[in-house]
Amino acid sequence: MISVDKNYFPGWVRKAISFTIDDGDLEMDKKFIDITSPYGIKGTFNIPNFHFNELSPEGYRELYRGYEIANHVRLHPYAFSDGIDYRLYDGPRPEVTDDDCACYLTKDPGVYEVRKIKGWRKITDADNYIRLTRECTEEIRRVFGGERRLGFVWPFGMQKNIKVFEALKKEGFYGLRKTGGPSLNPTFSLPKDRNEWSYNANNEQLLEEARKFEEFPDDGELKAFIFGVHAKDFERSENWCDLEVFSKTYGNRPEDYWYATNIDIFEYEDAVNMLKITDEGVENPSDLTLYIKVDGERITLAPHSQFKF
Repeated sequence: MISVDKNYFPGWVRKAISFTIDDGDLEMDKKFIDITSPYGIKGTFNIPNFHFNELSPEGYRELYRGYEIANHVRLHPYAFSDGIDYRLYDGPRPEVTDDDCACYLTKDPGVYEVRKIKGWRKITDADNYIRLTRECTEEIRRVFGGERRLGFVWPFGMQKNIKVFEALKKEGFYGLRKTGGPSLNPTFSLPKDRNEWSYNANNEQLLEEARKFEEFPDDGELKAFIFGVHAKDFERSENWCDLEVFSKTYGNRPEDYWYATNIDIFEYEDAVNMLKITDEGVENPSDLTLYIKVDGERITLAPHSQFKF
């Protein structure tokens, strides 16, 4: 009986490496890119579009060339949580308050400020949150061009607002990323539900979790190590050296890892799942080149092609 192993990334490797970096801090993102790019490490930058007035469109395209840009919501707000009775005021907000349900109107229509543990943060209702998300999508496409599907990343983690959640699932995003950490995905498996996927490690966990990823045994499934979450975290923690060690240790190793953006990984998984295996052969109906093994022999399967047994 002929054996077909379809679970390989490009280069016939099982493991992919990527990153997901939030907030679009240009200075810190450039430093991050300067450290990782010489080692071929790719990933995704999640940008709220209030940053898009700092450079020209050409400047943004040059800085982030070769990387994916995902939606991180215009103005980077919280959404009103279901079940909480917020009190809305026209402002101005007080300097100090213990009331975490009092919201004070900002200059942006429908956007308020609310007191959180780490200071004042923007917050808005479900309809306005959805509008701000759409405006961010429009701005990303204006600056970067293209019609490729976008990823979505929740500011401050997944919001407890079912109307927003259901609306975002219908917006055409390929996935909705929440927070992350090792405990959420200890096996480095690709997410079963992309509407609630998470990253594997932050800057302080990076080297330890990368070591676990390297040592994780081959179980025949596709695996991914996606780290985050802000470039400025390395600055705050003064551990850029960990990113340098990670890049030198795990970069430029195509015999072991595939380096890809988040959407590249998910679209490749979709293409693998589209493979049709019959008694006569293997058919690739997707638009991507796939890397499979037939009875242990490496086979490159071009888009919309067949390999006959």
